[in-house]
Amino acid sequence: MRINVLLTWATLAGVVVAGAGCRMVDPERPTPQPDTTVYGNLLQVSPGPEGTESVVVRLRVAPPRLLVRDRAEHGKPTPSVEGGLTAEVTAGPDTVVVLDGDRALEDVPAGTEMVALPVEGTTRMVGSTKILMEARYLMDFETFRRWKLPLLAGREAAGEESDPARINSPGIEHAPVPLQGGRVLYFTARPRRPWKAGTGWIGAPRPGLPFPGEDGSAVERVYRTELGEGGWSAPSPVVFGGLGEADSVELSWMDPGETRCLLTVRSPGGEPWVGVAFRKNTRAAWSDVERLEVLGDGDAWDAVYLAGSSTMLAFVSTRTGTGSSDILLLNPKAGNQPTPLDPRINTPGAEWSPRVGPANELLFCRNDRQLLFVGGVARAARLPGRFRTVLTEANPTRDGEWVFFCRPRYTPGELDQDIWVARWSVDGSFADPVPVDDWRP
Repeated sequence: MRINVLLTWATLAGVVVAGAGCRMVDPERPTPQPDTTVYGNLLQVSPGPEGTESVVVRLRVAPPRLLVRDRAEHGKPTPSVEGGLTAEVTAGPDTVVVLDGDRALEDVPAGTEMVALPVEGTTRMVGSTKILMEARYLMDFETFRRWKLPLLAGREAAGEESDPARINSPGIEHAPVPLQGGRVLYFTARPRRPWKAGTGWIGAPRPGLPFPGEDGSAVERVYRTELGEGGWSAPSPVVFGGLGEADSVELSWMDPGETRCLLTVRSPGGEPWVGVAFRKNTRAAWSDVERLEVLGDGDAWDAVYLAGSSTMLAFVSTRTGTGSSDILLLNPKAGNQPTPLDPRINTPGAEWSPRVGPANELLFCRNDRQLLFVGGVARAARLPGRFRTVLTEANPTRDGEWVFFCRPRYTPGELDQDIWVARWSVDGSFADPVPVDDWRP
């Protein structure tokens, strides 16, 4: 990890040298440069161009003090940049801003060490003293260090509570399936992989959830919890027949009576497939998982029935040959073969996690972005705020009042995924979110 930071810093020093040569042509004309992470001390936050919702963050470019000290302690020099280099970083509605303590950008004190990760193709140089770029991520250095550089200067990540009676933990909780207006919740969980050699897997010690050894692979299990007057019940494992101990299982759809469900099964060395399980009533055991052969050949996962239908299925597969995952629809009335959804939904990016609202609004993810397709238009589903908050796997209650979704915490090694809840408006917007453990409708 330290090598990566040093290489980035050396690349930035090279950008300055290249920019110096540009003065022979026009010193004020921005010249494209290789994209590189920018480290610096905060000088000023100013409004962006008139008519935009952007801000411009001005940094004095400099290596992080912790990195310099760490290099010195190991007898190694740190590449430096001379000449008062500054960076003007534009942060707009599509920028992910993550600051320690959930501070507002305007509340960050001058001098704070910051890190900007660029939008691809936006880094430019003005003369040899100014970098211009648009930010994909903007963080204070301490937050960035905890995420990407936990070993820097030997400082370890702090320990975290792992309470199996709660829904969210330091492990991975995702794929929420709410029922009864959100008062019953199914979710899928697994431990988070170790962030350094010699440490164990991270997460709550839930019943039925094995923790692998350091060189093993984690498996996923499904849990159910119910909201009562005293809060959520301790999540209990949902056991399905016909599966091996090494199989991972993820729930994607459940009928209102909790007697029929769709699951994704991943077996070691095999491709994922969609299965269905049944039971007579909520006191009965679940049946063996049966593979849904109607989905045809090829991998398949994340299947859901459309609202009001027991035969039309949306699911995810890579069988379309685009090089990434797409969303397919099986409509038995239109034929026996699943067909990809139209190009407004499926793109060269990876589409996944289809879910439907009460009027068959389609919520789905494209890479790390949550989208909503309604009225023939795909648009971003956003949380309140000036900047973008990463959220995925949004799944509304059947009455459309609430939406459950995943949000990451920027933890080392692997992002910790937690489940959150927000009110869902008729225009598709989300209200202020709360962690699911704290939610009380």
